[in-house]
Amino acid sequence: MRKRVEIKAIYDQDLEQVLMNLGILDKLIAGEINCAVCDCSVGLDNLGSIFPSGNDIRVSCDSDKCIRIVTTKGVASCNG
Repeated sequence: MRKRVEIKAIYDQDLEQVLMNLGILDKLIAGEINCAVCDCSVGLDNLGSIFPSGNDIRVSCDSDKCIRIVTTKGVASCNG
């Protein structure tokens, strides 16, 4: 039996506005945000996912490993 998974996505043309609304656009552009999994610097060119963690917004880079951890194991498995 297949498991049904809901995927939430943002259109490319809406990404910067969403990031601005979340208050993280300037930090991403400045390279001040790190991946919640591998701790590498995340910018617009390697942003993989955006997710809530308590009262914070966290991100992951676009590496397959980090995306897999965030989507399958959940935020509790992330460093930081």
